[in-house]
Amino acid sequence: MIDTQKILRYVGLCRRAGGVVRGADVIAKSLSRAACVLIASDASERTVKQTTDKCKTAGVLCVTIGADKYDLAHAVGASSPCAAVAVLAGKGPADAVKAMAEDNADKTE
Repeated sequence: MIDTQKILRYVGLCRRAGGVVRGADVIAKSLSRAACVLIASDASERTVKQTTDKCKTAGVLCVTIGADKYDLAHAVGASSPCAAVAVLAGKGPADAVKAMAEDNADKTE
């Protein structure tokens, strides 16, 4: 089983390295630099569909993780709920987050 808290800790490290963006518009603009996109488990169907479609088009890994919007927001230091974040390649332990997200994707499909 994937340790969601471990993923969130690594996302926090990426944030401190300046490698996390959030918000639909910012994520869409950052997909060319993204290692992966993480979606909260309680994100709306619309958010999930739009985000996954954009990621598929850009060829970026997109995974729904076992954390809700508040846990994801806490991991990136945001005070408001966060439905999705993009982890930018080359910033902090982005490769570790991507590897864990890939493992999560294998287990959920």
